[in-house]
Amino acid sequence: MQNVSITGLIVFAAYMLIMLLVGFVSSRKQKTSSDFWVAGRSFGTVVMTLALMASIMHGGSIISGAAFNARFGGPAVQAYISFTLGFMVILVVFAKKLRAMEAVTLPDYMGRRFKSTFLQGFCAAVIAVSSILYLIAQTRGMGLVLETLLGIPFEVALVLGTLIFVAYVVMGGLMAVVWTNIFQFIFMWVGLIILMPRLWGVTEGWSNIFIAVDKIVPGWTSITGTSWTTTYMISWCFLWFIAYATRIELITKVFAAKDVNAARWSLPWAIFLVIIFLTYGNMYLGATARVLIWDKVAIPDQALMVLAKEYATPFMMAFMLTGIAAAAMSTTDSLLLMSGAAVAHDLLRKCYHEPRKIQQDERYYLKASRITIATVGLIALVASFTTSQMILQIVGFSVALTGSTFFAPLVIGLLFKRVSTPAAAAGCMGGFFVAAVHVGATIAGAEWAKVIHPVVTGVGASFALMIIVGFITQASAEECEAVFRT
Repeated sequence: MQNVSITGLIVFAAYMLIMLLVGFVSSRKQKTSSDFWVAGRSFGTVVMTLALMASIMHGGSIISGAAFNARFGGPAVQAYISFTLGFMVILVVFAKKLRAMEAVTLPDYMGRRFKSTFLQGFCAAVIAVSSILYLIAQTRGMGLVLETLLGIPFEVALVLGTLIFVAYVVMGGLMAVVWTNIFQFIFMWVGLIILMPRLWGVTEGWSNIFIAVDKIVPGWTSITGTSWTTTYMISWCFLWFIAYATRIELITKVFAAKDVNAARWSLPWAIFLVIIFLTYGNMYLGATARVLIWDKVAIPDQALMVLAKEYATPFMMAFMLTGIAAAAMSTTDSLLLMSGAAVAHDLLRKCYHEPRKIQQDERYYLKASRITIATVGLIALVASFTTSQMILQIVGFSVALTGSTFFAPLVIGLLFKRVSTPAAAAGCMGGFFVAAVHVGATIAGAEWAKVIHPVVTGVGASFALMIIVGFITQASAEECEAVFRT
């Protein structure tokens, strides 16, 4: 174990030096808040594709994705179809119109589209709350990895991981996030693939491991897996469709593309790479963990780390776990940045200062963003000490809140011109509060809440309220902007 810790420290330290260096260099380019939040809208298709890929492959996707596959089997695999469809919604419906509008954040779109600072402020608050939930999951994933990689206590690992990713986001903004995402993308791929030859020799190939796991756990390869009902499995798939159609960090990177083509064509390439990666990173490694080391796992989210301990050399293990740590950081940094933008740009500038004719310079909003990022990181760190939920379950709750708030207003607002502000507000607020109640009931253990995922009730309520209120309060053509018809 001592060799693993020393090797892990060397590899991880080298990786972190690169991250902090990128953050420092990027900080030299931050002249305005637009530079900080959308990197001056300068990214082409290749850079966008790599950055999107890294954002999608977060700590939950790898650590808890493999754990979910190991624990439940079939239902975890069904989500692949769902997020592909969700990506297609962004590609076909959202990307062109959102990029043409040149907003800075998703709440910025809501405020401009529906001409409401109140709605923009509410959406900014939702992003801050849901980002904290998401960050709890990613922070726990980082802690589990660093605990194994460096041989330090879990609590110390949580603090160390949080300090690192808060530091480079505070310094460099989206420019640092995107370029660190590219380095993280490389570490992720190499880190997991480096283990393949050793596991392939033990499992004797792809088909044999799935035959073996179904013998050990009957039903593992079925659609509903080991223990899920058909109803909940369908709602789980719906969750990930909504998740990838409304993922804040993906939509925000659309705003950072240099033009509409870069925004649109980076998405299908990212889908292709994600499916290849998860087929190995989740399905194969999940089945392998269930067959080889499941009896040595205390909690499911430790499965990948235990697999690395048992079958990797110290160097391989260090590189692999550093790659997984990179995955956790690649989403966490985006969410931190969005929290900063939601508070500084949407709440302070758009909802408070501009309506009151208060003038503040760019340095003020940059400072506000950085303070918010540090605060949100601290809140997520404290909360991560007390939760016992699986990482992917926490992510699911966060998705339920954001998807229930934004999906209906995005779809209806971008497809139909004459959508009123009251209809959008009813959809946003009603969807959020219905989902929040269902999430609370799920955590409390209510039986009725286990039938379907909270995202179904939240999104359903949002669409219903938008349609009902929309019929009563239809907007005039003069109230709508031409950009939404392009």
